[in-house]
Amino acid sequence: MTRAVAFDFGRKRIRKIDPSDASGAIAAGEYCWIETDRIVDATQRLRSLGVERATVARVANVEDHGHLHLGRASIHCAFVECRFQDGDLRQNTVHLVLGPGFLLTAHDCDSALMHRVLATFERDFRENARTGGFLLFEVVDHLISGYREALAAMSVAVDRIQSRLLGDVGDEILADVSELTRSLLDYRNAVVGARETVDELATRRSAFVEESTQPFLDRLTVPLDRLANDSATERTVLSESLNLYMGIVSHRTNKIVNRLTVVSLIFLPLNFVAAVYGMNFKMMPELEWRFGYLAFWAFTVVLVGTLLVLLRRKRWL
Repeated sequence: MTRAVAFDFGRKRIRKIDPSDASGAIAAGEYCWIETDRIVDATQRLRSLGVERATVARVANVEDHGHLHLGRASIHCAFVECRFQDGDLRQNTVHLVLGPGFLLTAHDCDSALMHRVLATFERDFRENARTGGFLLFEVVDHLISGYREALAAMSVAVDRIQSRLLGDVGDEILADVSELTRSLLDYRNAVVGARETVDELATRRSAFVEESTQPFLDRLTVPLDRLANDSATERTVLSESLNLYMGIVSHRTNKIVNRLTVVSLIFLPLNFVAAVYGMNFKMMPELEWRFGYLAFWAFTVVLVGTLLVLLRRKRWL
């Protein structure tokens, strides 16, 4: 679906228009926002607005983010919004094209980010907006809110994995940790890319980003830095938790090996004694003893008891 809105900042008037009428509204001095959930429609609208072919091609083909491309008649950048649901990080690339008198946002999947902007832009337009830059600020501000929610959800997932690691779990926990670690890395890459883009929008002089908007964008780099650092911290916590789990597993294995070693240590001399008296030599006087069998068991009990006492004194038991 493609929709368009025209803003008149002098009269504080906002009206919905047909996307094909955007050029006329821009010519009349209004600022237009075109929002579409189809990249194909976005490329058609950009051509009708006179945007250069290189920018149109980037919107159609590039999934990259974190870079800002400045053309002769427009600025193109892309953000990756993040949602963490059901243990899965879902990402969606949202393209922004800023031109003379318009902002176009385009994406191929359903965008929670754009739903948020659509829900609040009219109120913010009437209360605070003076230029079209308010829309750019709206997009970035809601993008950061989505990042916060995604990181909060992943933090809960990290806490749950920590609790599971201290319990009785199987090897499936390793796959869960690996998947969550990957999600945190993808999340951090998206945040760092957004931070670089916002920083360029806030510092690079351009006819398509008002100077009055740039200080507000510059402030938004601070929470993006914090989110990137927090995501790195969560990865560190997850890594340390996995190391703790591996240490616990290793400790349990060592205890089992220790017990097996103790059992082997006890039965080794018994096996020797049994092997000696299992030989069929004729000249073995013990075989002729009346109480030889009882003597064997008495010696065995004393030997085992002595070994147990020594092992306890050495604290091997």
